[in-house]
Amino acid sequence: MPEVLEVICPCCGSALKIDPETGAIVWADQKKAPPKDFDDLVQRVHSQKSALDEKFERSVNQTKHQRDILEKKFEEARKRAAADPNVRPPNPFDNE
Repeated sequence: MPEVLEVICPCCGSALKIDPETGAIVWADQKKAPPKDFDDLVQRVHSQKSALDEKFERSVNQTKHQRDILEKKFEEARKRAAADPNVRPPNPFDNE
């Protein structure tokens, strides 16, 4: 019985050494990917930059709107407190 089986992966072309008794992969020599074209890499960086800029703009707009919403909620709570100063605000721990 051979000590290890050497197999070439049909998908990626990696060389695999397999233990025949357990069927476990003992060693894998992965093939290195071919180098990428420099122009493709530059284009990918530019596309990522534009995507990140869009995400940042959305985040800034959301933060601006969040501030307005919180200010409106605070003003409404202040109006209610001024209208009825003897009413105690609800306590979240009262429901326990």
